[in-house]
Amino acid sequence: MISPQTDIAARFAADTASHQMTVLHDDGLYRHLRFAAPEQGRIGSFELITWPYNLVVKAGWTFHFDIDATPDMFDLFRRTALTGQINPGYWSEKVRAGRDEIEGFDPNLFEEQVKRYVVHSIREGEAPRGIGAEVTREIFEMGDIFDEANARRALADFRYEGWDFGDLSEWDFTDYTPGFLHCCHAIRRGIDLFDAARKQVAA
Repeated sequence: MISPQTDIAARFAADTASHQMTVLHDDGLYRHLRFAAPEQGRIGSFELITWPYNLVVKAGWTFHFDIDATPDMFDLFRRTALTGQINPGYWSEKVRAGRDEIEGFDPNLFEEQVKRYVVHSIREGEAPRGIGAEVTREIFEMGDIFDEANARRALADFRYEGWDFGDLSEWDFTDYTPGFLHCCHAIRRGIDLFDAARKQVAA
């Protein structure tokens, strides 16, 4: 199974492969850069805006990052991830605006954890015969599991021949949202294009 993060990275790379940078403003730490494919217009475009200690990324979603110790935010993103890669864990700590969009319920993670728990119970001889088919039918086929409250309720209500999912308080079905990961890739891609353009001018 391809992880959501890997899938988003692959889609972002494909969608922005022909993006070019347009400099709307560039005055030291004050920058406004737009990245887009000429043939697509504004579709799939994103923008990076910086001023001392601050960076805003606009890519369908908007996140505002700041850190008092780093005047040039491009430096922060350069040194906290390898070229072409992102660091969502560390970067999420620097989000000032958009924090409620960083993480959210992940249906794929929910399905993965439920199936892993069921398989473990079967291997340990704790689950009754037919549990796999029953979980598939009751939870994944008939259950309303498209948000976290309903997904947890479906697990809490599930019973089959005396077997249940037990204490759900430690189960975590949240992960970085596609929007946040997309914006992280936009920052990384934008800085890489900006650096490449500056090297070309200096050559």
